[in-house]
Amino acid sequence: MRLYIQSDQMLAATVGAHLQKLRLKKNISVETVAENAAISRQTLHLMLNQGKGTLINLIAVLRALGELERLSSLLEEVRPSPLQIMRMEGKKRRRASGSRVTSDEAKAEVVNSRKHKDLDW
Repeated sequence: MRLYIQSDQMLAATVGAHLQKLRLKKNISVETVAENAAISRQTLHLMLNQGKGTLINLIAVLRALGELERLSSLLEEVRPSPLQIMRMEGKKRRRASGSRVTSDEAKAEVVNSRKHKDLDW
């Protein structure tokens, strides 16, 4: 099913239709589901047939149908992907660069090394 190409209303109606199928499969009457979900029969009818309702009512209906675990994927903690973890860590060093010397210190070392070479001859 391609979720992104469907409108919100179409998706809601599809969810309602699936709830209706679950209700019929479990052989539970509309009155019983509405009573167990603590919503009116009309509210349940709108949810099942037109996909209209609130998230609270959806949770209540799923609980009344014994299908609350269908929400589990929405309740899981969202973890970063391995690529995101690598990006967050940044670049790790792979080898030592040695001591860094400023340009003035490098010039002084060259001058000192020349003096020492002259002394050796």
